[in-house]
Amino acid sequence: MEDSIINNHIPQEVQTEKALLSAFFYTSGLSEQQDVLDRMLGIITADDFYDVKNKKFFQAINELLNDDKIVEPLTVSDQMKADKSLDSVGGEGYISEVLSSDGTIANVENYAKAVHEKATQRRLIDLFNQGNGLAHDPASQSQDLIADIRSKLDSIEDQSENTDFIELKKSLSNTIDNLNTAARSNSILREGALPSDYPYLDKLTKGWQQNNLVILAARPAVGKTAFALNLAINAAKSKEIGKKTVVIFNMEMDDQSLSTRILAANARVPMDKLMTGRNLTQSSNGQVDPNADWTRIMLANERLSRLNIHLDTTPGIRINEIRAKLRNLQSQLQREDPDGGIGLVIIDYLQLIESDVTESRQQAVAAISRSLKKLAGELNVPIIALSQLSRGVEGRTTKRPMLSDLRDSGAIEQDADIVMFLYRDDYYDQDGHSEDDDDFDESAIPDRGPVELIIAKNRQGANSTVKLMFDRSIQFYGNLDPRQA
Repeated sequence: MEDSIINNHIPQEVQTEKALLSAFFYTSGLSEQQDVLDRMLGIITADDFYDVKNKKFFQAINELLNDDKIVEPLTVSDQMKADKSLDSVGGEGYISEVLSSDGTIANVENYAKAVHEKATQRRLIDLFNQGNGLAHDPASQSQDLIADIRSKLDSIEDQSENTDFIELKKSLSNTIDNLNTAARSNSILREGALPSDYPYLDKLTKGWQQNNLVILAARPAVGKTAFALNLAINAAKSKEIGKKTVVIFNMEMDDQSLSTRILAANARVPMDKLMTGRNLTQSSNGQVDPNADWTRIMLANERLSRLNIHLDTTPGIRINEIRAKLRNLQSQLQREDPDGGIGLVIIDYLQLIESDVTESRQQAVAAISRSLKKLAGELNVPIIALSQLSRGVEGRTTKRPMLSDLRDSGAIEQDADIVMFLYRDDYYDQDGHSEDDDDFDESAIPDRGPVELIIAKNRQGANSTVKLMFDRSIQFYGNLDPRQA
């Protein structure tokens, strides 16, 4: 019985809806009526009205004011006749009914918030009822259902968000406080940012900043995964990370492949030795040789094991799953330690993330890009997402990548706070072939060579090029030009 009562009680504020509408009739003219509408539209939409009659009345008022026509009983009646909606609400008597609701202009925001709150509750009920039905369907897959419900919950949450204006003087006060803190610390990093450990890059970006989406793009096999892992380790080693955790998503490799690359870069032991276990040098005669491979491996293992890093190598992961995993991890870490949480997220790579958008791959990638930007803000962490470049760069005489080379979607450029490209001259031979072409002679590429990190978009400062040295044999990136330090 109790369940039946709960199920039959639909959240609604019909009388409040009428009071909200009636406020228009207690104004002093068109300008004040438009002000009332603006205040309402900052909180509700027509779909928030439970009573269909009230929704149609609101739509009529909206159309009148958009045409700079004053809201009066007669003009509302004429508008609803033109819309062929007057008879469906009960005729002129309904307008009189609204008029008698005695809403006040002073309470417009309170009315609108009450109406919107009930609408949100109804949307939640509809979603949970839908989820309940699908969960009983034997054909439903639980992970797909969870992802779908989370996505729709996010949509409901988006409709419920209403950010108030911030006065400039208050924002300036906070800016001055942050500036004083930064000046005292004498650091090139912005407060709360994480270092890349490449001084010139940190000088340009002010560090990996909270809420930021950073795109690292390159052609296949240039070394972007190696660079991303270097960035992850550098951040995790920094004092700025505190008790927070670095999270790495990789959809191409298993955890052993990733940890082997990380070990190679930090032990300075070639990848081919670590992959086969052959030809590893050892200390001899009972004396510890600091240059022996096994000594470097054990010391690197000890250092790396102290770092807070989580790996996820789920192939074909969906953007909703990434969001869910990060939210759950954030909650878990903060329960264990209030100063804990996620400090940096690296995703390798964007085009391998699955999306529920099916219209086109371009639209899917655009949706994923927007979701990552929103997630960075929600978790208050920097997200570094790797991206492929289109093959269009191969057709140009100048091979250095440009923003237009970002693969699948211009939305990536739009959403990103920073866009960086890795470029290697030795990626191309004298005939212009690239390393991923069938007729490319890979043996011609030296294991060690210069790399340009091109900052093509930077909301934090100037665009420039950072000069690095990449040792492919150990997957390690170092600074090349000391003048950039």
